[in-house]
Parts: sequence; structure tokens; C-alpha cells
Amino acid sequence: MTDAAHSWPRSRIASWLVAGAAILAAALLMRYLVIEPHAIGIACADDTGPWWCEPRQAVVMMHIWKVWGWLGLAGGLAAIAFGWRWAIWLGFSMSLVGLVLYNSEYAAVGLVLTLLRLPRS
Repeated sequence: MTDAAHSWPRSRIASWLVAGAAILAAALLMRYLVIEPHAIGIACADDTGPWWCEPRQAVVMMHIWKVWGWLGLAGGLAAIAFGWRWAIWLGFSMSLVGLVLYNSEYAAVGLVLTLLRLPRS
């Protein structure tokens, strides 16, 4: 059964693709320019490091505690269960960030759940 009245317009599809690309780009920049560089880790090892060491350390701790993946999974579960638009956005964005920032276990499940709900939103 094809129902053209319930299909998504191209602009809506494009907006989700652009948003996903922007989120992935931001996560990749954070990974390769802030988290992984060895020189930045050495600069932040000292107690008198630059001002940006504390925010960087917070991001690293969020990675260690798997915050990105858990938020993606929680958003995906809430999106599937309730269909809340904010939950769809949370699941989509945090799952993409989690896939890039080393939390792929939970983030992948959250992204699948979110993508299952997305066409019905």
C-alpha cells in the first residue's frame, strides 16, 4: 500500500540529512581536533594547563562514562515508546555523536530505534 499523502517531502528528508551531516562533522572535529591529539593531552597533563583543558576533560569523562551512547539509547527508547519529537532529536543526535566518540554499543541501538520511529513522526 503506497500512500502518497503520508510520504515525506524532499525538503524534510534533506533537512534530516543536513542535520545528520552537521552533527557528524561536529563530532569528528571534536574527536580529531580536541580529544585525540597527543600534544593537547600533554598540554593538559600539567595542573597549570590552558583554560580549555577542563572542558576537554569533561568531554573525555563523558566518553568514559558512555554518556553519548546512553543518551542516544534513552532518546531512541523514548522515541519508540512515546514518539516525542524532542526524544527523536535526542536519540538521533546523541547516537550519531556516540558512534563517532567511541560509544558505539549503545549509540547504535539508539540510532536504530530512532530511525525506526522517525518515518512515523
